[in-house]
Amino acid sequence: MILGAIRDAFERIARLADRHSPQTLFARALIIIVVPMLLLQALSAWWFYSQRGDNVTNRLAILLVRDLRLLIALHADFPDDAHREWILRRSAQDLLLFVSFRKGIIRPFKQPEYFDIAAREVQGALDADLKRPFFIDNNVGGGQMLIEIQLNDGTVMDVLVPHVRLTFGSSFAYVIAQLGLALVLFGLAIWFMHRELVPIEHLGVAADALGKGRDIPDFAFSGGTREVRNAATAFHTMRIRLRRSIQQRTEMLAGVSHDLRTPLTRMKLSLALLPDSPESKELGDDVVDMERMIEGYLAFARGEGDEEPGPVDLSEILEDVAAGARRNNADVDVAWQGDMNVELRELAMKRCLTNLVSNALRYGTKVRLNAVRGRTSVEITIDDDGPGIPPDKYEDVFRPFFRLDESRNVETGGVGLGLTIARDVARSHGGDVALDASPLGGLRVIVRIPV
Repeated sequence: MILGAIRDAFERIARLADRHSPQTLFARALIIIVVPMLLLQALSAWWFYSQRGDNVTNRLAILLVRDLRLLIALHADFPDDAHREWILRRSAQDLLLFVSFRKGIIRPFKQPEYFDIAAREVQGALDADLKRPFFIDNNVGGGQMLIEIQLNDGTVMDVLVPHVRLTFGSSFAYVIAQLGLALVLFGLAIWFMHRELVPIEHLGVAADALGKGRDIPDFAFSGGTREVRNAATAFHTMRIRLRRSIQQRTEMLAGVSHDLRTPLTRMKLSLALLPDSPESKELGDDVVDMERMIEGYLAFARGEGDEEPGPVDLSEILEDVAAGARRNNADVDVAWQGDMNVELRELAMKRCLTNLVSNALRYGTKVRLNAVRGRTSVEITIDDDGPGIPPDKYEDVFRPFFRLDESRNVETGGVGLGLTIARDVARSHGGDVALDASPLGGLRVIVRIPV
């Protein structure tokens, strides 16, 4: 139970981190590199200041206390004014300590607690080694510290200590060196990550183009990791196999079309030579039905064929499809919004929309054809006022040869390949076809094509 709770907690943390972390591989890789680097920099800076910095400051504070003891001893041994002047002059020149003497006592109030390293170390060294009353004022300004020491003869020795005597001068240089090193490492990390991710971006662009049915020029990755090169090789192999499969299917269907059309033509000629009779008429109708079904099968299996995608004005395709339907006195309205210049296979898309409009007119009397350009795709809707399709059959009607009418009478619904061909064409462009209820009361067919 405890292990399960821990696992659930880690999973929640992982989901939360994934939700709020950057979505690009480049940003995540930088975080993986930069965060440990920053932690290392922080730990090294902490060690430098807490270990080396404290130790050096502590030793400087001890040396300062020894100098103060020397000055106190010299003041006691040579109390005359001439020697005092000499002591003050030499302490300023040689010890960098600015000393003065006055009658009185040190400040009576409590010594404040300093968080500065130098003041803290000096206070500790004075407590441990001086054995005299003292007071430290670290707020006198000018980069100095004031130390008041009570002497035995009722005199107070005031000492101004420059901070340079209590700190090591390499701290600023160390910080600059750390920042410079961090910037150099950060720049190298960005350069290396960008260099490694460029092939992945190119591979993603190529895969997206392949999914949209567009031509992909050959490319090779001379750099990059072994895994990326293996992925590129696998992608090339997949593309070659897909092309070979499409080519073989097209060649096979060309042969099947020739083989099937030849006997059908002989049958039609034989029927034309027979005298008219109910039997010959029924046989002729069967031959026509067979031709229709073969055309439907070939249109489905032909798919995208060898047509290459190119820039096309989709509005012209919509108008052509509507004009073809209007020639049969159909009521078709056409409208579009936005830029209709799209890269696609013109003949395949025209066949797709023609099938959808024909299906709509087979069951309805009015069709509305509309296209809207979005940010990432063009959405084409075909609405009709027919009886529609039950929602639980929306996916079934896309199966090849599936018909809501169980009979195979082509007059009541064709061979069941219209929607299948439409979805096949849309998916070859990287899009899809979906169904919904139409505001006209019938069926709405939605074709989405990425741009």
